[in-house]
Amino acid sequence: MFCPACKKQPMETTQDPETKLEVDSCPECLGIWFDAGELETFYKSRELVKRFTPVGGESIHHTYEISASARRCPRCRKGMERPLVGGISVDVCRDCRGIWFDQGELAKVTQIYKTRGLKGDDLVADQVRGGHSSKASKGDAFSVVSWFFNSFLANKIR
Repeated sequence: MFCPACKKQPMETTQDPETKLEVDSCPECLGIWFDAGELETFYKSRELVKRFTPVGGESIHHTYEISASARRCPRCRKGMERPLVGGISVDVCRDCRGIWFDQGELAKVTQIYKTRGLKGDDLVADQVRGGHSSKASKGDAFSVVSWFFNSFLANKIR
C-alpha cells in the first residue's frame, strides 16, 4: 500500500501486541491510515496512541498539513472526500470507509476531542468518541468515582 500524500512511498505497518491492531503509516510524511473501524480500536492501545499522538515537543498547532486537493484511497484507489472534523480537514474514503490523517492531524483531532468535544464528519467523530468512551477499565479513576457516587446515592435514597 502506498501513501496517498507522497504517492510513491510504501507505507509501514505497526502492530499493537495487545489489541493486534495494524496501523499503516508513511515514514516520509508521517501520515497515518486507518481502515474501516480501526480508529476506534486505536484509542484502546496505549502504545499506538503514545506513538502516533505524542504530547509535548513541537506544537501540534502547526504540524499538520492542509491539502487543497482530494487524494486517492490507498486501499481501493477511489477519490477521497475532505470533510471537517473538529475544524480539521481529513481524507475519508466513503467507499471502503478508511481515514487518512496528515502529520499532526490525528493529534490535533484527539486534543480537540479531549478539550471541547468534536463536531464534524460522523464517520470519523463517532470512531473517536467510541474509542475514548470504551477506554474506561474497571479500575480507572472515573469508574471508581462513578461507582462510589452511584452507590452512595442509591443508599441515600433508600
